[in-house]
Amino acid sequence: MSQKKSRILKLALFATGLSGIVAEYILSTLATYFLGDSVFQWTMILSIMLFSMGVGSRLSTFFTTKILEKFLIAELLLSLLTSTAALTTYFLMGMTENIGVVIYSFSIAIGLLIGVEIPLVTRINEENEELRTNIAGVMENDYYGSLIGGLFFVFVGLPFLG
Repeated sequence: MSQKKSRILKLALFATGLSGIVAEYILSTLATYFLGDSVFQWTMILSIMLFSMGVGSRLSTFFTTKILEKFLIAELLLSLLTSTAALTTYFLMGMTENIGVVIYSFSIAIGLLIGVEIPLVTRINEENEELRTNIAGVMENDYYGSLIGGLFFVFVGLPFLG
C-alpha cells in the first residue's frame, strides 16, 4: 500500500509541475502582451515566482499537523489559480488600469503554493521511502512535469490556444 501511496503523491507532483510551469509561461506571456517589454516581463514573472516558491517552502515549516490535509488544500487552491489566471486576467483587463498588479499577484500566489507543496509531499512520503530516494523521486516527478508542461505550452498551448 505504501508504494501505491508514494506513486499517487508523485503523480500529483508531476501534474502540478506541469500546470505550474504552464502558469508561469502564461503569466509571462500575458505580462508581455499587456505591459510590454518581453524580456523584462518574463524575467520578473519567473523571478517572482521562484522567490515566492522559496517563501512557500519556508512557510511549510510552520505546518506541523494534518500535513496531508494541508497538501490537499494547497493542491486545490493551486488548481483553481492556475486554471483561472488567464481568464481572470483577460476579464479584469477591461476593468482596471493596474493589470500588472493582477498578473504579479497571481505569480506570487501560485509560487507560494508550489513552494508549499513540494516540502509537504516530501514529509508525507517520508514514511514510504528513505530520505535519499524520497527527495529524488519527489523532485524528479516535479521536474518531469515541468518539461511536459513546457513542451505543451510551446507546441500546443500557445500556437493553438493563443
